Amino acid sequence: MIFTAKIEQTYAYPKRIKYIAASDSFIEKDCDSLSYVRGVKQPYGWLLESGTPPCDHLDVIIMTDKEFALGDTVKVKIIGLFYRGDGDHKLVGVLTDREIDDFSELSEVEKEDMHRMYPREDKEKGEGWYGREKAEEVIAEFFSKKKEKTIITVQHTESQHHVNGMIGAWGDWELTERGKAQAVAIGKRLSAEGCNGDYTMYVSDLKRAFQTAEGINQTLGLTPIVTEVIREVNAGAGNGQSREWYFSNKAPRPESYDPDYRPFPDAESDRDLWNRLYPFYQQIISNEQEKILVVSHGTALYFLQMLLLGYQFRDIERIRFDGRGGSVSKFSVKKDGKVTVSYINQRVF
Repeated sequence: MIFTAKIEQTYAYPKRIKYIAASDSFIEKDCDSLSYVRGVKQPYGWLLESGTPPCDHLDVIIMTDKEFALGDTVKVKIIGLFYRGDGDHKLVGVLTDREIDDFSELSEVEKEDMHRMYPREDKEKGEGWYGREKAEEVIAEFFSKKKEKTIITVQHTESQHHVNGMIGAWGDWELTERGKAQAVAIGKRLSAEGCNGDYTMYVSDLKRAFQTAEGINQTLGLTPIVTEVIREVNAGAGNGQSREWYFSNKAPRPESYDPDYRPFPDAESDRDLWNRLYPFYQQIISNEQEKILVVSHGTALYFLQMLLLGYQFRDIERIRFDGRGGSVSKFSVKKDGKVTVSYINQRVF
């Protein structure tokens, strides 16, 4: 079984390293690294296909003397594991070009390293070192518990700020009559695609998103979960202002992309918005809900779509999804983490 491992700990760090998913970065914790204390030099990480910390995931020790940096990714072949009674199992992998298939085929030195890493075995309780067959059982059980998900995103329909020359952001604009009709049309389209009472609907608390949800629910009849977490980006002093005032008073944008740029001191930067949305993404990707409908705003949904497709924060400099009012997108997330896009930012009216 071949997977992609992301490196989270190396022998170069005496302290335990913690992965910060929102920023795709690492920090040192106050506690010592177990592998460093016990003199085990093999790198440690997790299988990307299984999830991302702090959500459920599978850890892996990589049996290699090759040096890696934190955050590196590498293809590994799973050959065994340390099975723990608490369920926090540690898989063992080798690089794919190594011609061994089972833990029993490791060198004696490598086996000594692993037994030094986790020396206590209790076979009566099932704890201990096992080969590939047991590892494959654990992996199969892990993925059997994951949920396949269908996630649909809807960008609110035509709002007053689209036609009156004003800034949207956190300005609490209502839909136009045309926008209300568009929302009803989206509901009918989604119903025809099988979107029904099985879906959980999350809605931004700003009026234009909530009214879009109301129009959709003339057909679907869902009970919305209203949350400010998926609001549009906060423009600070620019919220609800005229476009003329906004562009005359905002801070000049740097010539090169700056993820921390704010048009006004009290506005959100791209990094701020990403960090706000990341916990919501973690919630919907790891909870028990299999069918999810999100009604939000253009920039917020662009970031959420990036997250669903596995992109990192650094990727927003080079990739942009351009959605207009009423745009609908549909994603399918398989148990193994693979994502299929049925369509993205499609208008249905």
